[in-house]
Amino acid sequence: MAEQTFYYELPDGALREVVTTETDPAPPDGATVLTADEYNAKKTAREADLTQQQADTQAAERAQKKNAYDALNAANFDPAVASTLSGYTPSTSGVA
Repeated sequence: MAEQTFYYELPDGALREVVTTETDPAPPDGATVLTADEYNAKKTAREADLTQQQADTQAAERAQKKNAYDALNAANFDPAVASTLSGYTPSTSGVA
């Protein structure tokens, strides 16, 4: 019997792709049946959201480290020590 692929969105928002040889499989409880295009669009959108969330988190972490570095420098810590303590490494681009 040939394999078929079914696509579902579960009640918790998770996406599921099921490959089966069953003729008419029952969908998971409470699941919404999706077309392949709907499934792929939702999956792509979620991946883009995750990528953006990761970029936002990295930017916030870098800003927090820079703020700590700046505060340590303002308190007259050696820049190397401020870098070590804060986890921030200042950019050296444009420095001769």
